[in-house]
Parts: sequence; C-alpha cells; structure tokens
Amino acid sequence: MLAAIDLRMYPKTDAELPHPCAHLVHAALLDAVRSVDPSLSSEMHDTSQVKPFALSTLWPRTRASGDTLAVPKYTECRLRVCALTRPVFEAVSAALFPRLASNGSIRLASHEFKLLHAALESPYGGAAEYADLLHDRGAGIDLRFTSPATFRRRGLNVPLPDPMLVYGSLWQKWQAFSNVQVPESVFEEMSAALALSRMDGHTRVWKFPRYMMTGFVGIAGYELVGKVSAAARELFGALSSLAFFAGVGYRTTMGMGQCRVAADTAEDDTADSDRDVPQESSCHAV
Repeated sequence: MLAAIDLRMYPKTDAELPHPCAHLVHAALLDAVRSVDPSLSSEMHDTSQVKPFALSTLWPRTRASGDTLAVPKYTECRLRVCALTRPVFEAVSAALFPRLASNGSIRLASHEFKLLHAALESPYGGAAEYADLLHDRGAGIDLRFTSPATFRRRGLNVPLPDPMLVYGSLWQKWQAFSNVQVPESVFEEMSAALALSRMDGHTRVWKFPRYMMTGFVGIAGYELVGKVSAAARELFGALSSLAFFAGVGYRTTMGMGQCRVAADTAEDDTADSDRDVPQESSCHAV
C-alpha cells in the first residue's frame, strides 16, 4: 500500500523555526509512532537501508528568510507524510488521527502546532496500491521537483536529475516495498532507452543543523527513445507515479526530493519550491 497524508496545522503561538525544519517533522513523527508502536518507530529510525516513508518540510503560506521561517500564530501550514507500506501507514494513522479527532497537537521544537485536518485526497494526498501504478503514461513524462533532490554516487552528492539516478532511486524503493514483482530485465530495458529530454530549474541549498545539502528543484523531462516493450513503458509510468509517494534521491525522510509527475501538479506547487533561500545557480536545457 502507498499513502500520502496531507496534514494541515497551525502554531498556537508565533513560531520561529529553522528552514527547512523537516528534521523537526521527522522527530515529531517518530515520537508519535513510538507511542503506538515502539518497535516500528525504532525500525524507521535505525535502519540504514531504504526507508519505508518520506516527509516534506513544513510549508506555511509565508516565505522563508534565509534559513529562518517565521510563522505567525494561527497561520495554516501544510506537510506531507508518505508511507510506502501498510504497517507504516497504519502506525502513522493510529498515532495522528486520534490526536486530530481530539483537537490535539504535535510539537516542533518548542512550538505546539494544533492539528486541523488530514486528507488522503488530491492534490497533496492520495492512496494507491502498487499494482495501480503499473500503466502506460506515454513515452515522455515530466517530473516536478518541489524540494531539493540530490543523489549519492561513490560517496559524493550529485544534485542533478540524471535519468539513471532518478529512476534508479525509484526502482530501489519499488523492489524494497512493492508486492508486485517486476523482472530486473524490464528495468534494464527501460533504463537503456531512458533519456533526459529537457531540464528547467536550479540548484538550491538546504541547511540542516549539522550539514548543508544542495539539490535540484524545477522540472526535468524524461523520454523512452526507440521501441520498447509494453512492460517497460508500464514500469516507466509506475516509477514516475511512485515519486509522488516515495520522493526521489537522498534524505527523502528529511524533506528532500519531494517530486511528482508535472501533469498531476497542483496549481500552487511551484510556490513550494520558491519559499526558500535564494537560488544558487540556474540551468535550462531543451
């Protein structure tokens, strides 16, 4: 099972948070899950393997100033909590939904945020089975990266939407968590035909407490060049759709790599990638 929870909340007092504050969201989520399933919370935190969830940072209707986010009290904020397995979804639901029903809150740093609403509905939420994603979405697909995406290659960070890095990341998560088995040969056929068709975006720096990460935000287009099998086209569509739930690349549990098929993008999604520190560099390729 795949699920993306669109969670809305507001601070009870004026709040000043670091931006991004996804590490605070991460801590709050694991603390909430710990209250209902301590072993799963530990597994979500401790595993060094592919993790079965992804998070966004906090997105209020205000603009960050450098690496600080000032949120006036009662300002509605949004974040996304995505689960790649049913046990994770059930634990997150058990941790958050009763708090929501009782007008409860979660704590980010020293600030209480009252929970307002949670939805599994478009444009920011959703639910699906892995099998639902396996269909042909065409030979060309644009992905929109709404938070910085970077990739690890030979011990280095690569902040570029390279086709093999993007779809290799998604394939790794498909293999780890999907209950629908797709032969490795189908992925190899798909990746051999995959090319970057366009890129319009820039790199952006996110500052975390102990490190900084540079990643790509914007739109990248991918296409299958030449004739490929129906199975390869379906896998291309499935992995592209999986990005909405799984995120792409490195540190997706810390808000990075939020991504979706551009054709499915909400009208104000572009604003999410712009509520950030000034861009570092721009790149445009057609």
